[in-house]
Amino acid sequence: MIYCSLLNPSLDVIYDLPELRLGATVTDAVSRMYPSGKGLNIAAVAHALGQDVTVIGQIPEASIKLFKEYLDSMQIQSHLLATHGAARINTTVLESSGQVTHVNAEAAELVPRFQDEIIELYASKIKSNDLWAFSGSVPKGFDADVYAKLIRVCRDKGAVTLLDSRAETLKRGVRAKPKMIKPNLTELEQFFGEQVQGVHHIALKGKRLVDMGVEFVFITLGSDGMIAIHENDCLLCSAPVVKALDTVGCGDALVAGILVGFERQFSFSEMCRMAIACGSSKAMHRGPYNVSRDEIWQLMEDVKVRSI
Repeated sequence: MIYCSLLNPSLDVIYDLPELRLGATVTDAVSRMYPSGKGLNIAAVAHALGQDVTVIGQIPEASIKLFKEYLDSMQIQSHLLATHGAARINTTVLESSGQVTHVNAEAAELVPRFQDEIIELYASKIKSNDLWAFSGSVPKGFDADVYAKLIRVCRDKGAVTLLDSRAETLKRGVRAKPKMIKPNLTELEQFFGEQVQGVHHIALKGKRLVDMGVEFVFITLGSDGMIAIHENDCLLCSAPVVKALDTVGCGDALVAGILVGFERQFSFSEMCRMAIACGSSKAMHRGPYNVSRDEIWQLMEDVKVRSI
């Protein structure tokens, strides 16, 4: 079973506009709204690939019914803890030119007891050989080491972990030695506190992370693909050329591909192919986690993987 952590959920509102003009009033705009958050996005793509998956986390009480019903409609299992307030609202504007503008809201601060309740909830569900994805930012009021604490619980119970976060939560999480991590280039630079340029420099930093005890390192490079490192393998994975309609959630789709590939015991290179294909399929569809299973299998054939 794959478990996807959802600590900082959101409602994503997406507007399609011919052009965004600052200071103007826009009427009758085409819009869509999705319950979202990195854990939910990952779970939806993994489920689309036919994998058993559970979303587990906290949802503000004013929005929990909406999230629960939405997950149920997709036949995704969930264990949700109600906290106070309402889910934050993130806004994306997609212009006809391809320009994308994001406005992500800050979540309400939570009292410390909710962190204790979340850790207790997770600990009650963690079992040997399950795969846990800890992704996204953590809400205000939670400690920066909450993922690190959960990764250690997983390790003690024999579960496998993937960490996809940033800033201090990533730094502290790496110290807990998750099996897999997926930083993007900006997060990698923040982690090491320096600018990282060029394929070989990126690979060198990735190997540093392996030396710290992380077995699989996936460094995403946007449309340039991904550098992936495991044991003695260091792979540059190039994405196929596709017509991108909406890049929101592409990184989460890529994580889903990693998880499904690992769960199905794919080879390292095939894990990477599935990950890139999932991200590419997501880019071809509107919505934060819309992919096509058949399309993913086809795109895998077009992913180029070479050693560096």
